[in-house]
Amino acid sequence: MIESSELDWIVQKTAELLADKVKDAPLTDRDINLAFEVFARPRLANLNASFDNDLERNQARDLIMMKLNDRAKQLNAEVWKKME
Repeated sequence: MIESSELDWIVQKTAELLADKVKDAPLTDRDINLAFEVFARPRLANLNASFDNDLERNQARDLIMMKLNDRAKQLNAEVWKKME
């Protein structure tokens, strides 16, 4: 199984893209998916050999998406609640 620190790094760097985007408008599911496709998916693909099977690969993807969704909600609350 892959180190969780590697997945956390992918989440952190992808969330940086979202942090830049949230300044323009509240983040949507489309923004999260786009950030995942642009940054996280290629890095996750580089780690393919680290996974024992498809289940682990899917679990890693789901974990990243869950954390990105949580971070997007947090960013929206921080940035857009202040501006209301």
